[in-house]
Amino acid sequence: MTSATLPRVSVVGLGKLGAPLAAVLASRGFTVTGLDVSKTLVDALNAGKMPIVEPQLNELIAANRQRLSATMDAGEAVDKSDASFVIVPTPSDSTGFFSNRFVLQAMATLGKALRNKTGYHMVVITSTVMPESSMWLVSAIAAICPSSRIVIVCEMHFTS
Repeated sequence: MTSATLPRVSVVGLGKLGAPLAAVLASRGFTVTGLDVSKTLVDALNAGKMPIVEPQLNELIAANRQRLSATMDAGEAVDKSDASFVIVPTPSDSTGFFSNRFVLQAMATLGKALRNKTGYHMVVITSTVMPESSMWLVSAIAAICPSSRIVIVCEMHFTS
């Protein structure tokens, strides 16, 4: 498969897990658009040097810059991709369970951006979430963008 036939992807969250995921996907030939609420991280990725300590990350980004970009605009990220990987923080809350607040915010943002998209789009929840909460996350995007063109996948084992 060539990069012209590979699906285009967006990575939502350019932190310590999202930036490496974006870089690795770009290194495998995918065209990747990173999406983050942090202008610092977006500007850093676009400049080719992330402020994240991860062996070989900046070298991987530099070697694949032609397939790697970042934005703070969810509409742009969705328009430039066929699939979105949501990999935002899920810190523990006061009860010791994972907090889904950032995942819910990301899903709501994607839902709004997907309203205007024609064609299919897959959303992969890659963040660590409790299995019981996956239906809430699916509902968050479905309430905003009820469409049969959207496929939502929960990848529960990614960061374990």
